[in-house]
Amino acid sequence: MSKTAKVVALPRVDLDIALVPYAVLARTMAGIIKYLEKAAEVSSGRSTVEDIMRYVFNNQYSLWVVFDKNASGMLGFFALEVKNYPSKRMLCIQHCVIEPHHMQSVEPRMEEISERWAKDNGCSGIEFTGRPGWRRWARERGYLSHSVVYERFFEAPKVEGSDMTKSMVQQ
Repeated sequence: MSKTAKVVALPRVDLDIALVPYAVLARTMAGIIKYLEKAAEVSSGRSTVEDIMRYVFNNQYSLWVVFDKNASGMLGFFALEVKNYPSKRMLCIQHCVIEPHHMQSVEPRMEEISERWAKDNGCSGIEFTGRPGWRRWARERGYLSHSVVYERFFEAPKVEGSDMTKSMVQQ
């Protein structure tokens, strides 16, 4: 008996990115809560959902959403921070969570937006911390890897959401 694999065509997506205006931040948070939770999870306890939301609402981070122009709903987000060092200013990609298999489609637009945002804000360049799998991608785009982050925790990092987060995004 032979089994025939059924081929399922993935729907065509036309992805784009938009900066979220301050006036619609609260409504937008409800649509990206699962991505905020993932960002908090992969931060190993460095950031909670509340931390990320606070930085966005206080304008420390600019919030950019990834969406399909042909459908409703968002497919991810990234948060950018302009960091002032003693001798220069850099744009830091603080968080980036996008639905699986969509990063390749949106990456050129994300890079274009990040570079323009950095230059418009007087930054000397762009920096980010990522897993080792980003190394080849980063080199292909002219990023240099000067250091690696090593971490050791004294206790297991705690990643948890609070009821406050859930009530904030439901409003």
